[in-house]
Amino acid sequence: MGVVLALVELGRDNKVLPVSLEALSAGKRIAEACGSGLTALVMGSGVDEAAESLRHYQADEILVADHPLLEHYHPEFFAQSLDRICRTIKPGFLVMAETLQTIDLAPRVAFALEAGLVTGCVDLEFDSGETLFIKPVYSGNVMAAYSVEGEPRLATIRAKSFEAAEPGKNSLSDIRSIAIQLDRQGAEIQVVERVLNDHGNGQGLETAEIVVSGGRGLGGPEGFEVLRELAKELGGAVGASRPPCDLGWIAPSVQVGITGAIIAPDLYIAVGISGSTQHVGGMEGAKTVVAVNEREDAPIFKIADYGVVDNYATVLPAFLEGLRQNR
Repeated sequence: MGVVLALVELGRDNKVLPVSLEALSAGKRIAEACGSGLTALVMGSGVDEAAESLRHYQADEILVADHPLLEHYHPEFFAQSLDRICRTIKPGFLVMAETLQTIDLAPRVAFALEAGLVTGCVDLEFDSGETLFIKPVYSGNVMAAYSVEGEPRLATIRAKSFEAAEPGKNSLSDIRSIAIQLDRQGAEIQVVERVLNDHGNGQGLETAEIVVSGGRGLGGPEGFEVLRELAKELGGAVGASRPPCDLGWIAPSVQVGITGAIIAPDLYIAVGISGSTQHVGGMEGAKTVVAVNEREDAPIFKIADYGVVDNYATVLPAFLEGLRQNR
């Protein structure tokens, strides 16, 4: 059995994403169960500081792939690099946090390696030497256990499913660089423009502890301005159900649901969202759900911990005022 390789994703500032520490924790569990080592992989450009920050997180080794073409996520360059790294070190497992980036990257790498992939894992089980990946199916109504043949076995780890890895006081991982050869001329995908979205408070949906989402019930894009104010006041991020994204009221990158981001924040505020199965499948892991909807029979109230039946234009301004007065 080869080592367990955990991909550590970096944010815009080359800082380690918190969700990657959760994937590192999942990788550690697999490594301990299988009696193998754990290697953390950092890919990017100018990532020495990020690699150094991981030295206390109990990985046996930190592997660094540093190349100018890896400065920003590019599907081909990242997939080629990860493919070559796996062929070089031959890991038994490759785990990574499930983010918008890895939703694209993981299938590319699995295809290149002709390897099995389980996405959206929320737990692990070990049975007679076999590692089983647990994930919800049928919109979360059933928990399924998957085994994967061959090596490496690939898995993406859903946010908030594992406790984030904690630094150890005495451990200090070795850092090793691995050379990557990439050629811009051979790329079929050319980046024309890079647009960065600010999801309410400079946060991504996957890392936000508080998410304020809007649905068709907002009536138009102007409703999201109120949601942005609320998200800013709470220190959270803005999300949306699918209809507002399809209608162009807000960027598709903030869509929450089975076909969008799957998140598990501490607090989820659903405003004007009916609660379709597609949407609920993306946020059912939230610890506390607050729903605001004019329709008393809206399905979202069935899963909400707190519900308000009223127009958001009446409820949210009063709520905002109360927050500001008690700040």
